[in-house]
Amino acid sequence: MAKTIKVKLSNNSYPVLIGNDSLDKVIEVINKSPISKCLLIIDKNVLKHHSMLIRKTFALMNSKVFNCSFTANEKNKSLHQVENIYKHLNVNSFDRNSIIVAIGGGITGDVAGYAASTYMRGIKFIQIPTTLLSMVDSSIGGKTGVNFNQKKNLIGTFYQPEIVAIYPEFLKTLPKRELLSGAGEIFKYSFLADDKNYKSLKKSLQKLFLNQAFNIEKCILDCLNIKANVVENDETEKTGLRKILNLGHTFAHAFEVASNYKLKHGEAVIGGIYCALFLSESVGYLSTEKLKKTIDNFSFIKPTKKLLPLNSDLIIKSMSNDKKSLFGKINFVLIEDVGKIVVDVVTAKSFVTESIGQMKALI
Repeated sequence: MAKTIKVKLSNNSYPVLIGNDSLDKVIEVINKSPISKCLLIIDKNVLKHHSMLIRKTFALMNSKVFNCSFTANEKNKSLHQVENIYKHLNVNSFDRNSIIVAIGGGITGDVAGYAASTYMRGIKFIQIPTTLLSMVDSSIGGKTGVNFNQKKNLIGTFYQPEIVAIYPEFLKTLPKRELLSGAGEIFKYSFLADDKNYKSLKKSLQKLFLNQAFNIEKCILDCLNIKANVVENDETEKTGLRKILNLGHTFAHAFEVASNYKLKHGEAVIGGIYCALFLSESVGYLSTEKLKKTIDNFSFIKPTKKLLPLNSDLIIKSMSNDKKSLFGKINFVLIEDVGKIVVDVVTAKSFVTESIGQMKALI
């Protein structure tokens, strides 16, 4: 039976369903609503492995269902692809009682969510994440968006889904590289709560990297409970609390741009978190002793070799263009200790360059 987390927001609360009957629950909920038409935006790779499951599941819907296959990559996280979705909706006479269902990873969810948030000033939207990274992070919280002018997620909205349905069986066909990319966000969540959570997620990550069995549903639940709590208290990043979710991401987004998006997001996040740890020690937030202990604790996670050729000056230039920069200054999210995250840190370029070098030395 599906487990449920409720994301409690002032106007847009919604359930996150986790389990192998979560897809059936989605159909039950849609069929109880006055939905006129449904557009499934499906990652082509998911369709390749799970077309029968998707067809059988959505055949049970009362309303008419349309399919739109999507090639999920950073190049297609664009306004051009959003325009294609608008055309599909318009040509097929979708109205304000229609719904978009995103079936795929974070890119698919971001693009589909942005289209749903803007078509006719907003139509209903459901997230069915199929990658580990999107299950533990991007599918909840309501951030949608596309890249623009070589800048990641520059255009976007906060737009909450009606439901998020996590069907863990999708992970069985996920390539190993995608699975380990998901580890990047789990690595981040290990620092955001308390020691109990740190130890639990570290144990899960260790088993993931050693290719050993572990309770992946619990791992997903642990991450989602943290994110739900943050989003409930700062839905649209107004109080600053939500910025803690960007731990390692100032570096990570710049790595992705500097690599011309050859890095997976989670691969970039792993490198970014190590940089944030080193930078935290350099500027005095994290003691040298705690840094060494943390590096030792996660010695089984190595940053990818794909980070080695990236030029530090280009990385810092990309950071300057990141939407998290304010008044021309690069803002970092750093760490004092587990559960003690510091946001909006501005520091010298030399420290940033040094932290990138220290991270590369771990490879």
